[in-house]
Amino acid sequence: MSVRLSKISDWERLALEAQFQPAVMAALCPISLRQLERFFEKHFNQTPSEWTRDLKCRIAQKLISLGWSNKAVVTELNFANESHLCHEFKRVFGRSPQAFGPVYRGPKTPVAFVSPPGAVPVLEVCSQVA
Repeated sequence: MSVRLSKISDWERLALEAQFQPAVMAALCPISLRQLERFFEKHFNQTPSEWTRDLKCRIAQKLISLGWSNKAVVTELNFANESHLCHEFKRVFGRSPQAFGPVYRGPKTPVAFVSPPGAVPVLEVCSQVA
């Protein structure tokens, strides 16, 4: 197996930099996508696509529990749309994203920003997801 891959300790940060795209992750390493797939199969027992989907959903779950709207999470984590977020969420957690939201959301106001004021930056959320 590639020595380069063994030296990588922060796969979550790499996945975030690659916007959760295995081909981009491989290019950042720099190795072939097939080498990355073999490495993931051996070390994580998953394909890179499955692993990045799970990571993306865990980060989304954390953001939603912090009060982020589905729309903001879709934009921040590059889901295709809210339906895609819900579909992936149900595949990973067996429940909809709303099941992880805060109990009280206060009065409904339009959200005109991706990150709520005072929210934890996504890179910091990633470091807390484990």
